[in-house]
Parts: sequence; structure tokens; C-alpha cells
Amino acid sequence: MASVRGRHLQLPLWGAFAVGTTLGGATTGLALGVLSGLISPVPETVRLALLVVVVLALVVLDLASPALPLPQRATLIPQEVFGRGMARGGFRFGLEYGCGWRTLVPSAASYLAAAFVLLVVPPWWSAVLLGAAFGFSRSWAVLVWILLGAPGWQTFLARHSRLLERSGSVLAGVLLLAAAWSRLGG
Repeated sequence: MASVRGRHLQLPLWGAFAVGTTLGGATTGLALGVLSGLISPVPETVRLALLVVVVLALVVLDLASPALPLPQRATLIPQEVFGRGMARGGFRFGLEYGCGWRTLVPSAASYLAAAFVLLVVPPWWSAVLLGAAFGFSRSWAVLVWILLGAPGWQTFLARHSRLLERSGSVLAGVLLLAAAWSRLGG
């Protein structure tokens, strides 16, 4: 019974974290959407062909590498973000984690989403929505841990994390290639 009570106490903290990850992702989506405007003069067929090349290259790189060798911050977010309390710290940690560039990025999926926004040049609100979805998705593992609370869950995740990360890259790549194909009228 104590573990169930403890999990209920953690849900509000996860909520602060999830709001932070969602806002962090939305901010990155907005920045990428604005940057995509600079690329918009390039003809759409050229941009979509480049997207296909980038998607295939990133998925192959992710599948072939034991760790993702792409530019990223090599350190974790410092624990000092929790200095002003757990809820505020959870929000700030989530904000930094959700933006997708402030900490380690274990999968090419976020790079694939960024390339999609930059090269497809969606409406700004769509870029913000995609970024928010990315950010929110980064909070799911914490929610699953809180809800399941099973001691073996972390062991399972540690054993299978690279497989799950690669699966995410492949799925993202397939979805983005399908979107590019439909955009080309295929």
C-alpha cells in the first residue's frame, strides 16, 4: 500500500516534468519552424530529395553504430536544477530535457524530426506541435516507471534501451519517408 501512495505523490512531480518537456519541445519546434523559412526558397522537390537522403543516412548510421555519433551535449543536466524544490526542479529539468539539445540524445529520431521540419517547411504551428509531441514523449518513460513501479522495469529498459532507440529511429524514418512520398504526390 505504501508504494501505491508513493506513486500517487510522484504523479504531480511527473506533471511538472511533463509540462516542462512539452514546452521545451515546443520551443525547439518553433525555432526549427522559423529556421525552415530560410530554406523555403529552395524548390520543394530538392528539399524532399535531401530529406530522403538525410533520413536514410541517419537511420543507417543509428543502426550501424553502437552509440549515436551525432553532435550532442555529452553531459547530463546538472542536479542543481532541483535546488529550489522538486516541482520547480522537475519543470526546469523537463524544459531542458524536452528541448532535445540540452542533454544526451540516444536516438536519431529527434534528428530525423528536426530534418523533417527544416526541409518540409510545415506551417509554424505544425512545427510547434511536432516539437511539443517530441518533448512530451520524452516524459513517458518516467510516467511508466511511476505507474508500474516494478523493480524489474529499469533492468528491462537497461537491457533493451539500444534496441528500443533504434526501433524508434526506424519507425520515425519510415513515417517521415511516407510523409515525403505523399508530399511528392506518390
